[in-house]
Amino acid sequence: MRKFGDKARVALLLASVAASPFALAAPAFAQDGVTEDEEIVVTARRTEESLQEVPASVSAFSEEQLQRLGATDATGLQGAVPNLNIVQGRGSSNATNIYIRGVGQPDALQTFDPAVGFYVDGVYYSRIRGTQMDLLDIERVEVLRGPQGTLYGKNTIGGAIKYVSRELTDDASGTVSITGGDYNTQEARVGLSGALVPGKLRGKVAFASLQRDGFGTNRLTGRDVSDKDTTAFRAALDWLASDAVKVQFSYDMTKDSAEPKGYQRLAANPLCPLFLGGRTCLPLNDNFDTESGLAPLNSTDAEGYSLTVGWELSSAWNLKSITAYRKSDSENNIDFDTTPARITDVIATYGDDQTSQELQLLYDDGGKFTGVFGAYYFDGKAFGLVKNIFLNRIFGTTEGETKTESFALFGEGSYTLSDRATLNLGLRATQEKKTTRALNRGFTNDTFTVANAVTADFNKSKNFDSVAPKIGIDFKLTPDVLAYLTLSRGFKSGGFNVRAQATVFPRSSEPFDDEVLTVAELGLKSVLLDRQLVFNTAVFYGKYEDIQVSTFTAFDSNGDGIQDAFFGDFLNAGNATMKGAEVEFDWNPRAVEWLRIAGNLSYLDATPDDFLDANRDGFVDTQVITNAPKSTGSLRAYLDFPVANGLFTANVGFAHRDKSVLTNEGGPFPGRPGQALNPITQGAYQSWDAGLSWLSPSAKWRFGINGKNLSDEDYITNGYNIPALGILVGSYGAPRTVSATIDFKVF
Repeated sequence: MRKFGDKARVALLLASVAASPFALAAPAFAQDGVTEDEEIVVTARRTEESLQEVPASVSAFSEEQLQRLGATDATGLQGAVPNLNIVQGRGSSNATNIYIRGVGQPDALQTFDPAVGFYVDGVYYSRIRGTQMDLLDIERVEVLRGPQGTLYGKNTIGGAIKYVSRELTDDASGTVSITGGDYNTQEARVGLSGALVPGKLRGKVAFASLQRDGFGTNRLTGRDVSDKDTTAFRAALDWLASDAVKVQFSYDMTKDSAEPKGYQRLAANPLCPLFLGGRTCLPLNDNFDTESGLAPLNSTDAEGYSLTVGWELSSAWNLKSITAYRKSDSENNIDFDTTPARITDVIATYGDDQTSQELQLLYDDGGKFTGVFGAYYFDGKAFGLVKNIFLNRIFGTTEGETKTESFALFGEGSYTLSDRATLNLGLRATQEKKTTRALNRGFTNDTFTVANAVTADFNKSKNFDSVAPKIGIDFKLTPDVLAYLTLSRGFKSGGFNVRAQATVFPRSSEPFDDEVLTVAELGLKSVLLDRQLVFNTAVFYGKYEDIQVSTFTAFDSNGDGIQDAFFGDFLNAGNATMKGAEVEFDWNPRAVEWLRIAGNLSYLDATPDDFLDANRDGFVDTQVITNAPKSTGSLRAYLDFPVANGLFTANVGFAHRDKSVLTNEGGPFPGRPGQALNPITQGAYQSWDAGLSWLSPSAKWRFGINGKNLSDEDYITNGYNIPALGILVGSYGAPRTVSATIDFKVF
């Protein structure tokens, strides 16, 4: 949200000027040359405040800034935030893998909680499926780095991504947005809002239809691969019950019916000739083509309701209640081998539903102390059935559900020690119960009707408790320079692995432990050069304990000495030290008022304290840290100046990512004595993007063009590495794309 000056026309005209994710007092230029100061306001600490006043690492992006980045979903933030890795998830087109400072989750299985909290209007999403949503009806996105448990309902160990919807007003608004581009992109977005009963009842609806042909083709069937087919709908009502009470109801629905994601063979599958009459299955000459013989299936249906009540109890106290329910269902066929052969075919069905209740009590009497106190309750169930076909002769299912019941008390307060110094204290107490039922069986054939083995059968519960403190101090070195120091702890509860193979690995049916992250951060937020330069820095040092890791483990299924099967293991893989530094800047030289340069640079050293060797065979059993490149950075230039009585804007951006480990394999290479099994890695790469737009004099319509990955870089975002079945495949990031958008304000 932005607070503009009094000249509404100027602010409206220049809505698309603000380009920095953390700008304060960045000049906006009107047709008559008037300069107005604007301020980015966020709710990272549950109350509205200037981004530059928040003693924490936070980046924020308004709707206009997201447009200029060409971001249509959360993955568009890749490269725009220091130490953030955010890509489309593996195995599903509607999942998102999010890592902040090396802390995250690659797996969408129902057992595993995300390490980075994903929130929409204060509602926590308990699974990463369903988070690959379009940025529809969004006012801003906030990205918080580091543990956030003392201010947020659910456990948030690595950070948080917050979507904040547009506020409703009495003013009528109608917008239409049409986008076309490469790969037959056809997108339409429509929004309507305004007063139903002026001064009392307001409403809005928003709809999006998002279509795109595939980046590749299944050469066996001729069908698209990695396409887009999404329908989204949002509706909301605001009831101003009195001067002190506001009631908000919202509903959202997303339906994803895209074809499955395409995986490219990174090496020939050595088992392929055995199934295809001697034919070899070499890597294809296109990053997105496949030869999958498994029937294509990839769908996710998600919806949710929320009721938010805000009550101004007095001039000092405000109460907020957020009641929410969400559910999702998905079906995914995953051809791990990407060949016509039935080497490793997986047919997966997942579902989840969650109910949550959060109460926040905010105190601010204008004195020395302000605080947020809260209580949170979560009751959720995630379930799934996965049918596995290995080598066209081994058939099995992984079936189970995990129930989570969580209760937490949290709070954070700030006390003004002097005109310059403020003490910040927080505490979170969590009690969480996980109950998991798993029934994993082998079957005689691919009808999965006659069982011939039980590999896991358990129904177990365990309680996980945590007390996580936070302490910090911030100091105003000058009115425009804030220094802060914080020490905080994050917690993510343990649980059970529904993929357990208890007959061969009895420990796999036992619970895995909590993981804990304790971080010290020293930061500086500054506005320099007579308010022409925003320059924010942070350094951090953390201890990451009992890291929860998902990995695939090969084993001999029939005792013939050949490792011909695998199971998905989940374990605590040791500890690591996380340290790094981050810089964000935004420079708007007054001498060249039409030019703006912004960027970020980050460094991360995520080093395991010790390497896990569970069976003492001399090989590292897991790599521990993934998606943690040592350096990332971006640089973007913006140009804004009047043309034909309207406003012309342009930008060009450059992004760099260092080498990154993408998967978590370890141990010896099956069938190759003395050789270690190495994970999939992506080497360092750079990419370019650019955009330009023109806003009409009346601000009624806008025309824009965006180009992403203009250098057409080849880079892998995730993959599968299962040598026992000859599988080494990767999913590539989007190729070069160009799109054009027309936005029109109907009224």
